[in-house]
Amino acid sequence: MDLGMDTRRTTRALATEAVHAGRDDLAGLGLHAPPIDLSTTYPSYDSRSEAARIDAFATTGAEPEGPPVYGRLGNPTVARFETALARLEGTESAVAFASGMAALSAVLLVRGSMGLRHVVAVRPLYGCSDHLLTAGLLGSEVTWTDPAGVADALRPDTGLVLVETPANPTLAEIDLRAVAHACGSVPLLVDNTFATPVLQRPAEHGARLVLHSATKYLGGHGDVLAGVVACDEEFAGGCARCGSPPAGCCTRWPDICCCAVCRPFRYGCGPRPRTPPNSPAGSPPTRAWTGCTTRVSAGRWSPSRCTGTRTR
Repeated sequence: MDLGMDTRRTTRALATEAVHAGRDDLAGLGLHAPPIDLSTTYPSYDSRSEAARIDAFATTGAEPEGPPVYGRLGNPTVARFETALARLEGTESAVAFASGMAALSAVLLVRGSMGLRHVVAVRPLYGCSDHLLTAGLLGSEVTWTDPAGVADALRPDTGLVLVETPANPTLAEIDLRAVAHACGSVPLLVDNTFATPVLQRPAEHGARLVLHSATKYLGGHGDVLAGVVACDEEFAGGCARCGSPPAGCCTRWPDICCCAVCRPFRYGCGPRPRTPPNSPAGSPPTRAWTGCTTRVSAGRWSPSRCTGTRTR
């Protein structure tokens, strides 16, 4: 959806992106905060041109160009979130969904629609992701392996390699660059829910798709249910056609901001969070990252204020 924003890829610090990404047009609108759009449908003033847009949508399944038509196809509030997440993850685009599992389901359906139903997955994964793949409800066939076995597990019909690092809830880590190299031309999807773009940007290490359950660290306060896939424009088009994001998935816009990115500048978190190294395969979890809601030390979770320091 075109919001009239300047989407050119300028180089801006992560802290600046966290504040301004998806909001570049607000000054021109005379606004400080992005509005929450609650419309389910939008008015049409020219029935002939509107009919042409709807015909185009019926043919392609893609969101029509121009003003929004129907909230489930496109919503200005959701579009701002998608723009912000894409900028934070360093991808061309992003598509928001009502939950992280809806986002993963859309990716599986897109690949399955191309006849690429085989998935190579590395455990541990978030439990619901594991269950979705194991149940085969979307027609996928999964091969479970470890990071070193990814290349050998690939088949001609492999449509996706799925990993999560750090994993939920074990915090197990893998070497993303090594796995991306092993994938070859097969898209690598990385669940980046726990790390967030503050600590890790998988696209910089070779991932084509970056998944978030925005319910967790991006939302940060237990009052948002949402998911998002950051990816290239081509894959975003497929995801949007497969599962148009519901209008309500991101209407709580202030709480959809990444807790570890946006709120540090509102509540005083350190401006220079530590970035973990590209961990070698098989290395033990660092268990020492500071987040906005918890921090981990020696395997023990405890409440923490955002200090921007490493737990000893």
